[in-house]
Amino acid sequence: MIELKLRQILRQVKSDKPKIRYEALGKLYQYKNQDGLEIQVDVLKDMIKTAASKFPERVDRWDNPSFYLIEFVCDFPMREVVESLIQHFDGLDLHAKEQAIELLIMTESKEVFYFLEEKIINLMQTEDFIIPVRALSSYPVLMKGILDSSLEKLSSSHYKFMLYRLLLAFNSSGYELGYNKEVVLPFLLEDYHNEKQEYLKFDSEYSTKHAYSAWKDSYFILRNRMTLFIHLMEYYYTPAIGFELEEALNFQDPLIRTETLLVCISKNLPFKQSTLLECAEHIESAENIYWELKLRNLEHLYPITERKQPHLAKTRLFFTIINLPDQGNEQPFFPEDIQVIDKVEAENPLGELERYYLMRFKEQGDMYVGWAGGYAFEEDDDAANIKDVTYTDFVEFDSATIQEHKQAFFKKRRHYKSAHENTVYFESSPKLSKGAWFILAILISSWFRVVSSGFKDPLLPAIVITILGGAYCLYESVKNKKRKISIIGPTLVKQDGAKQYSSNFHDIKKIECNKRHILTYNMENELVFKFPLRWVRYELFHLAIKEHSAHLKSKIIIQSKN
Repeated sequence: MIELKLRQILRQVKSDKPKIRYEALGKLYQYKNQDGLEIQVDVLKDMIKTAASKFPERVDRWDNPSFYLIEFVCDFPMREVVESLIQHFDGLDLHAKEQAIELLIMTESKEVFYFLEEKIINLMQTEDFIIPVRALSSYPVLMKGILDSSLEKLSSSHYKFMLYRLLLAFNSSGYELGYNKEVVLPFLLEDYHNEKQEYLKFDSEYSTKHAYSAWKDSYFILRNRMTLFIHLMEYYYTPAIGFELEEALNFQDPLIRTETLLVCISKNLPFKQSTLLECAEHIESAENIYWELKLRNLEHLYPITERKQPHLAKTRLFFTIINLPDQGNEQPFFPEDIQVIDKVEAENPLGELERYYLMRFKEQGDMYVGWAGGYAFEEDDDAANIKDVTYTDFVEFDSATIQEHKQAFFKKRRHYKSAHENTVYFESSPKLSKGAWFILAILISSWFRVVSSGFKDPLLPAIVITILGGAYCLYESVKNKKRKISIIGPTLVKQDGAKQYSSNFHDIKKIECNKRHILTYNMENELVFKFPLRWVRYELFHLAIKEHSAHLKSKIIIQSKN
């Protein structure tokens, strides 16, 4: 049983020998990456309790059992896990606390949020805590509570930019525009001036190739800080800010200029149409400015009015390639001379037509094939909506004809579709019923009495109970192996002995849960099938349904467990 192996790991991570701890954490990592793993709640609670205990002195960065135990536990977002995390929170390592906070935020519970606000504010009194800005960004009340107690940390080199990102998320929520302007504005102007002086050292020599092939991370950190400050200027505007925006419109970096342009548009400040066109045409900023204008219901300002798809496809392929993981190359990937060569139409798993563009690009002197898509089909090539399947296999363009490249594309799609439709992403079978456990308890107590009496009590009753109880438990165990709920590709499947029921996700309208059963309904609100609640861990089932149906236009309504 997996539980026995995990309990052994809990003993090993407390060992005084680093080698034993290392091997135990390696086993834990392997279990974490197993799909469909189900763990008894008591074991998960013991893992949290162990994570909050003391460990031998660390010998290296990997030597942090508290963090890895909590990282494992957070894959099981059950009520009992949440309660145990709260109970043992103070004993956890700092990095384990950061991991636990991410899960606790997901509960969206007011009581948990009160707890988190206090803990996050206290943790910010140290100089090591990482604020989970992205996880907090959907909860303005919680953000406000943290900001109200932490703005003085804008003077901290460690917390400064995390707080600026939190301020941006809070202002963007619309809860309180220009929050605490009298405190924030002086910091914002001073910090922007400092970053601008650093940026100006690059501005005159800026080129996309320099940025991605030579300057890289040191420059991107600077760029991100500049765009962060400029975005905040939308909410903390003053005449002094207006002067800075006017200057920034002439910077060479297209993403900084795009951010500035968007703030000018939102504040009705003057700008040149030529600047808007340059941002829309640049390989780095074309997609960014389109989607930002669309988000603000200003899509009509986008100056490229025809054939948006092939134009935006170049930017999509560019960023796909430069963000590929490092494969030991001396130079990072940098695609040049990206061109649209042809296009194909293909059905997605929902039977909808999508468009894909066959691209050609140069990388370190060689010409390769790339594909960008799938774009919405209904508005010819003017619709920018995309379900991103953009990629390159670095196949040389001249290694085949255009028709052969298309055939290879469709062959790969068929292979992917077949693999996807036959992949089991989630599987759960019922465990022994309460009745079976009751019988086992009687069996154990019967033998306990026999052994306690020195085998003087009659053996026959215990033997009869053992035979009957064992037979019943074996029968139920065998039967349960033929009962399961699975997510196989895009389909929810119920297996009950020889009978099988299934429904594609795009045909499911809602999933409800009562005290005994889980019920699945189609788009006509008709019951498709139901199964006992004990067949699954509902929190994990709920999470799996959400994850594997997130791409659907019509989201499945899945009831949270009461």
